[in-house]
Amino acid sequence: MAPPLSDSDEFSDASGRSLAGEILDLYTGGAFSFWRWTPTTDSLVTHGSLFGESLNEWLLRIHPRDQAAFSQFLDQDWQKAPPLVSIDYRFHAHRHGDWVRLRHTAGLSGSEGKAVVSGLVEIVSPSARSRTLLKRVEDEMLEGESRLREFLNGLFATCSSPDPEPLLELLRKTLRADTVALVNLDTRLDITDLRSPAGGGSAFRVKDIEAPLRQALGHWNGVSSSGVFELDLDPARADHPWAAAKTVVMPNGSVAAVLCAGFRTIRGRSDAHRFYSALSLASSVTASQVHRHREARHRRDLLTQLRQAQRLSSIGRLTGGFAHDLNNLLTVVQGHLHLLDKALDCRDWEAVVEPLAQLRQSAEQATEFSERLLLFGAPRPMEPKVCDLNRLVERFATMMRHILEENVEIHLDLDSSIASVRADEPMLREALMHLVVNARDSMNEGGVVTIQTSSATRLSTKDGGAPEYFVRLSISDDGSTSHSDHLPTLWESLDLQEIDTKESKLDLFHVASIIAEHGGRVESCGDPTKTNRLHLLFPANEAKPETRIPQPGTQCSSASLIETRLHGLTILLVEDENAVRKLVRKLLEVLGCSVIEAISGREALDLWPKVRDQISLVVSDIVMPDGVSGWDLARELHHRHPNLAILLTSGYGELPQDHGLGGIPQIGFLQKPYGVNTLREQLAALANPALAS
Repeated sequence: MAPPLSDSDEFSDASGRSLAGEILDLYTGGAFSFWRWTPTTDSLVTHGSLFGESLNEWLLRIHPRDQAAFSQFLDQDWQKAPPLVSIDYRFHAHRHGDWVRLRHTAGLSGSEGKAVVSGLVEIVSPSARSRTLLKRVEDEMLEGESRLREFLNGLFATCSSPDPEPLLELLRKTLRADTVALVNLDTRLDITDLRSPAGGGSAFRVKDIEAPLRQALGHWNGVSSSGVFELDLDPARADHPWAAAKTVVMPNGSVAAVLCAGFRTIRGRSDAHRFYSALSLASSVTASQVHRHREARHRRDLLTQLRQAQRLSSIGRLTGGFAHDLNNLLTVVQGHLHLLDKALDCRDWEAVVEPLAQLRQSAEQATEFSERLLLFGAPRPMEPKVCDLNRLVERFATMMRHILEENVEIHLDLDSSIASVRADEPMLREALMHLVVNARDSMNEGGVVTIQTSSATRLSTKDGGAPEYFVRLSISDDGSTSHSDHLPTLWESLDLQEIDTKESKLDLFHVASIIAEHGGRVESCGDPTKTNRLHLLFPANEAKPETRIPQPGTQCSSASLIETRLHGLTILLVEDENAVRKLVRKLLEVLGCSVIEAISGREALDLWPKVRDQISLVVSDIVMPDGVSGWDLARELHHRHPNLAILLTSGYGELPQDHGLGGIPQIGFLQKPYGVNTLREQLAALANPALAS
């Protein structure tokens, strides 16, 4: 006898089995029986828990009020009846016991030339009178197909996205999980990051999932790569103690991450068994995303190395020009020092003025040369700001005229009406330098390099072809080199695999990448007779250039205020170069500061316990002997005294952020060489931040 179904009974034991397995479970559980009646012989054959030896016995088990309807059901003309006919009635397996509601579905079939009425007898659950358990299996199958169809449709939309969150949210909805997380791992299988979709409920906690996940991965021998495994977390601590997980395996076989779906109940995880294929598909997509991300990062690293190589190559090609100008400056310095000595010997004070002015001007020019070398040689992050392109080109041309040979002339044709552009000035100067050097190399006997600015309009490929406004920077030369020969493969797709190893083509690729980072593009001249002309297009910007114009009289009053505030400070000066240390000490004393000296970072640390109560601020060189650099000294002192102001100075272009000290307001950086005014401002900003405003 089939047990009566209570209102709480539900079909739930899917356990990941196939549809045939689920139907077999229902049959063996008594949910339905097979029924077969031959009218000519009045014989009845049943299979299942609902049985009857004859039709008369079956009729006696039907509720008295339903017997007439069932008799009409059997007596109908089956030849004219639909293929399948159903009737509901009450029934019990024995003549005494609880009644159960049946749905009897039958149709006419033939067996050995005899008419046979056969079909299914299903138990209708009291909790859903309109559905049998077989109907509920069918509904769940259709609902599962719908969920998987939505998952596949959404999967195509998320495949190209570098952000994993849309895929995680799609997976969470498909599995009906309480949370889904992408657990990123390093090569030692340590958790490095845990990502969950926003709005997806509370996520896993690393402390809850780390140990069970490590244990599961420790037993992984290739099985997990092809199947989903389950994690049982501590239900007393974890919000989602029942988890299903799938490893994200890279093409080389390494495990890069694990996709984890969490459930608050074990019943929730059981219901998700049939959708584990979605978890596996999501794992494959995630592996592709991670692989693309790593490839993109590798390409960025290669591009950075390429740019650095181009900077160093350009420095090497221009070293002669820089050395020529520096030698001229040294000649000026040595000559005026001789004149200064003579004037001092004769106590001719008027004759001192001119040599001092020339020495100061030469020092400023040497500082500019040093800054240019650092800008060209050191990698740095892009820092765009609104600038005047004409002014940038004028300053660049002034520098290059000192460097280029005498037979190469730079001609400027600048349109004063152009809009400003948003750009990183050092990067633009670098791009211009590459193009000018290429132009110089293309002119064997010298010639004219023309730099021109103008306005340009192009129709957008988006927004229905609306006009876009650009500022055009054109560079042309008298040489015969066709720069546009490289454009089809360079400007349309900046792919490292498409780059030739020829030096000129590498230069052009470097320029292309810089212009692309500014949102611009490069075009060749439409005139085939001027193939040695290139146009750099930058999006026009209506904002005013970011310049600071000091008000009359404010500089002197501000300097006086700063010196007043600096007066009385005690500074620890750490510098290994004796001449520099003596000079900086005199400058600090001129500003009213007291100075304690140390000749190395090691000596400064040894001296610190004795002088720390006196010190207001530390000024330290970076490159020093004895194994303690300025970076090391700054880290140690900042760790001991977080509020201590530290000013680091160096002739190199490295910055605090390159050594893990970026974003700390108490640590400043001053590029050598520097003057007393710059030193004063930096000290004021560190000693009293209000002075810097």
